[in-house]
Amino acid sequence: MNKISIKYAAEQLNVSVVSIHNWIKEGILKTVNNSLTQECIDDFKRDYLNKNKLSSRANKQYKDIHNHNQLTEDICLKVNSELSGEELSDCYESSLSESYKNKEGIYYTPQYIVEDMMRDIVDVENKTFLDPCCGSGNFIIEAIKKGFSPENVFGFDIDENAVLITKKRIKDLCGYESENIVCTDFLSCQPSAISRQFSDSQIFRFSGFQILRFDYIFTNPPWGKKLNKKDRNNYSELYNSGNSSDTSSLFYFASLQMLKENGKIGFLLPDSFFNITTFEDARKSLLSLNIERLIDYGKPFKGLMTKAMAFVARQQTTDNRQQTLSIDKDNFVYCEIYNVKKHLRSQRSFFDIPKHILNFHIEEKESEIIRHVFSLPHITLKNNADWALGIITGNNNKICRKENREGSVPIFRGKDIFKDKIAEPSLFIDKNLEGCRQVADISCYKAEEKIVYRFISNNIICHCDTEQRYILNSANLFILKEGFPLSHKQVADLLNSGFMNWLFRSIFNTHKVLRSDLELLPIWYEYFQKYPKFSEENLKEYLQLTTGN
Repeated sequence: MNKISIKYAAEQLNVSVVSIHNWIKEGILKTVNNSLTQECIDDFKRDYLNKNKLSSRANKQYKDIHNHNQLTEDICLKVNSELSGEELSDCYESSLSESYKNKEGIYYTPQYIVEDMMRDIVDVENKTFLDPCCGSGNFIIEAIKKGFSPENVFGFDIDENAVLITKKRIKDLCGYESENIVCTDFLSCQPSAISRQFSDSQIFRFSGFQILRFDYIFTNPPWGKKLNKKDRNNYSELYNSGNSSDTSSLFYFASLQMLKENGKIGFLLPDSFFNITTFEDARKSLLSLNIERLIDYGKPFKGLMTKAMAFVARQQTTDNRQQTLSIDKDNFVYCEIYNVKKHLRSQRSFFDIPKHILNFHIEEKESEIIRHVFSLPHITLKNNADWALGIITGNNNKICRKENREGSVPIFRGKDIFKDKIAEPSLFIDKNLEGCRQVADISCYKAEEKIVYRFISNNIICHCDTEQRYILNSANLFILKEGFPLSHKQVADLLNSGFMNWLFRSIFNTHKVLRSDLELLPIWYEYFQKYPKFSEENLKEYLQLTTGN
């Protein structure tokens, strides 16, 4: 019996290790004496192809795979065919399965986004250009069309197929057989290693290393590609990325080390880069550059709910005496929603936003309002409340019932929560919560008072619960600590207010209500000393607001 590892099986089927474990657990993928064999995998394929015995979820996962080795052989043959590089690129991209793209964080950039990001590049004579994760070469080709000499255009990618296609596209475009497109992991190349990839004529000495630095670096890096903890920590330390260790952040910090003074950098990124706590260190770094543009491209990637946004920024010159960057504090940024609207915003206005969030959708006047209300006396929920998640059943259809049987209790979803009430119960669950996958301390649900709130929402919708209700994980809760100066009802009224929701949307611009965001919102406790009963009008008067927000 030839045993194979679960990891090897996952690679064969182009799915995650977790999927293999789940298929084994559900009996979809059979084992022999609790071990996987090649025969098990072959039987699995045959059962799917001929008998269609997979569950709907497993069927979807299995259909969404491709044989990458076979695809590589096809690409190698087609490189020398009559197909153009652009046709080959389209063919390759359409052949990649969604599961592979998700695993590798690959989302090839649409041409209109490439052109828009690079639209202001005009000074290209004798300048160098880099795409550190070039894919099939969209940014590379646009750079050559912009007038960069092909020998001054460089690219890295770990996908040998993409590298072959990029080289073919360059040759098709200008007849140049480029050796500057390298099949290697840009992150794994320390500066001295990068320099060895290229000729001595392209490098110079900096801080004891011979490295190549670039005038322009534009790219769409892998989004959320899985890295093992050791590699992630090593890259984070190598590139000084702080707590921002997602692959897109790591590529940003690594690229920044390779950017010349006065060089320009442009990155297409998931919207989380601009507003989630994990990326704060990356945003702080970005704010040390002169940001030229921030652009929201909406949702350009089929099947991906995440928005795609971009920044274009310029590195400032180094003050050799102080070894610090000279930043133009009066820099103004073009903030754009692609093909919808554009406005100017001072870069300094982002420094007053919590977590250095780049909330570029709002205008300068609105950012001044935010700065003002945060300057008023306030406290926050951070360290002043105990938090708990709603109950995770693992299978709501199986665990929750629509009828109230003996031994059951009501349980409520996020959509059952309203500002002034909680809907009548329509779901019930075993009072002992048997079979649930994750449950917070029961005392949290049984608290005399707690604030429950919707988790998936563009607005804060919360309710002060005094009936010890259970909630599912589409809702969460918090309990104010003893000594907090306001009651649960007062805090709920404030969080539900129109102005607080405007503030929440203006800062975070998200469809999830996260604990880390709620903990940053200002709680103006002195308001309730002046106005014991809440009203929207009194709140605006207290905040000294003269606008219609």
